[in-house]
Amino acid sequence: MAGERSDVAAGVFVAGLLVLLVSLVKGWWLLVLLAAAVMVGTVVATARRRRTGPDPDVTLRPGGEGRPWKRK
Repeated sequence: MAGERSDVAAGVFVAGLLVLLVSLVKGWWLLVLLAAAVMVGTVVATARRRRTGPDPDVTLRPGGEGRPWKRK
């Protein structure tokens, strides 16, 4: 499910990039700002999702009470 979200975010970013390039060539400055805002928004949204996501199941640190080899 997370892969699908990042694919959608990448698609929105590329669409924003395409609109940005076309609007720069045509000289439509309002559309340039809108496309830039969409691109920044997708980057921020994906960065926030990764940062606030669930803790990983596997850590690289040894030890801890939940480890099978630490049980008495």
